[in-house]
Amino acid sequence: MYRSVLQPSIAEITVKHSKFIAFCASVSSEDDAEDFVRTVKKKYPDATHAPYAYVSGEKGEKCRASDDGEPSGTSGAPILETIKKQGLTFTAVVVVRYFGGIKLGTGGLARAYAAAAEESIRSSGSQTFEKCAIYRIQCDYAFLSSVQNKVFSFQGKVLSSDFASGALLTVAVPLSRIDSFLSAVLDVTSGKASLCFSEEKYCPIE
Repeated sequence: MYRSVLQPSIAEITVKHSKFIAFCASVSSEDDAEDFVRTVKKKYPDATHAPYAYVSGEKGEKCRASDDGEPSGTSGAPILETIKKQGLTFTAVVVVRYFGGIKLGTGGLARAYAAAAEESIRSSGSQTFEKCAIYRIQCDYAFLSSVQNKVFSFQGKVLSSDFASGALLTVAVPLSRIDSFLSAVLDVTSGKASLCFSEEKYCPIE
């Protein structure tokens, strides 16, 4: 189980005429994070600096931060700490800075970068992801409501449905509940449901 941001976001703050534009996004790997950083930098080639940080791995065990020319420890580290403080992984933040002519000092820089990163993360929103089993469930249409209720009661989600011939649901249910869920489905359908395992993958559970 892990927590990550929901959607890409952009947040902007101004501190003593310096503009800080923060970009936050969910990333699937370190390579994906590096691609995200390059994409942002390419869009703002005239920026004074573009420090960044990212965290990846199911336990947040992989991380990297860069000051991108700012004084050591004043930008990349505060951005990284902001991500970690929110308990997030598979998350990257790039903060583009345009110097406004007034020096902020090391403490001021660190606070500004952290504030911009925090605002972008807040704008992105976050969600918990849990390893789920994906199943295709075929049953008579008369059992549809009962099966759907079981999916929801076990904190699962209906990913798709097809009613061309009876009811065919593709569902995602947390692995920790899958055995009890399958038994419950067979119970409410009097053993007449067809259960076909598809794959395991992380899915949002909130």
